[in-house]
Amino acid sequence: MESVGLTVKTVAVAMSGGIDSALTAYLLQKEGYRVIGLHADFGFSSEGVLSFLKEISSSLRIPFEVIPLRETFREKVGNYFISEYGRGRTPNPCVVCNPLIKFGVLCEEGRKRGADFFATGHYARLVEDPWGKGLTIARGWDEQKEQSYFLHRVSKENLKYFLFPMGPLKKGRVREMWKDLGFPFPPKGESQDICFLSGMDYRTFLIREGVQTLTEPGEIVDGKGKKMGVHQGLIAYTVGQRRGLGIPGPEPYYVLRLDTENNRLVIGPNKELESSGCRLTDFHFLMETEEVEKLEVTVQIRYRHRPVRAFLKRVGPREFTVRFERPQKAVTPGQAGVVYFKDMIVGGGWIETVPAP
Repeated sequence: MESVGLTVKTVAVAMSGGIDSALTAYLLQKEGYRVIGLHADFGFSSEGVLSFLKEISSSLRIPFEVIPLRETFREKVGNYFISEYGRGRTPNPCVVCNPLIKFGVLCEEGRKRGADFFATGHYARLVEDPWGKGLTIARGWDEQKEQSYFLHRVSKENLKYFLFPMGPLKKGRVREMWKDLGFPFPPKGESQDICFLSGMDYRTFLIREGVQTLTEPGEIVDGKGKKMGVHQGLIAYTVGQRRGLGIPGPEPYYVLRLDTENNRLVIGPNKELESSGCRLTDFHFLMETEEVEKLEVTVQIRYRHRPVRAFLKRVGPREFTVRFERPQKAVTPGQAGVVYFKDMIVGGGWIETVPAP
């Protein structure tokens, strides 16, 4: 559609199967964009989800296409997930999927179809950074739902092409808007924390994929190496876990770390679960600043973690040590540590080592 002196812009919307991305398509259409819907099929999209998306697209009268990405997803995300667990680390597949698949491959598919912009239903916002050097990602306004943590590794150069209509909204309001529009809700039970498991327990998935090294019994030891018992395979444990250890003591024991080299599970009391800092590697910047060590920042060490004030020290071009203002529990190698200035993302890296308590 064109009007005098004005060309309508096209936006490709990643429609995952929930109301957040579906409402994103509706809102952008109401703003005057030409919308096309794209669904990334990683090989486990249910018929219920596909039927829902086709029905919504038909109601909105927008083109809709399923993009088969099973092999690409397996190569870039699935293999990473398997490899990290094989090393005794705790992976975060969403942090890897977003820059490589959703805002990478799927975004490019949108461009091939003439899209000027790419949008998702993430609860995050785009804002100008304080130094006037371009855009960065900021927290969504819904504290319970906001998802900026998962987006810290997307391409800074491409931020100008992204749209996040859910950023200023609260989830409750989104559901009210959707209900008022009279559109159907998606099938129940479709939302999953780790989508590619398709309802399967991650341990079952890893065993099926051949990660056998973590299924062998081994010693349970304390922080000094004293044998406390026997575990039935490191695959059953994560850092910070309390249940299922079966070790009596004057106070509860927690998993401190997985020693995959020696097939040992290291446990200790709650106080030994705390760490004063960590190291972040492969740091990805979303803000262009050389003064990151001078900024008053907070660091978020997992999705549901309450950010804590921290002090950064650069020890390499893309590597920092982090000292927390107060000790944090269950700082886990393999997870992402995301650095914020106020509510804006400076960047983030992978947690590699954790200082002793």
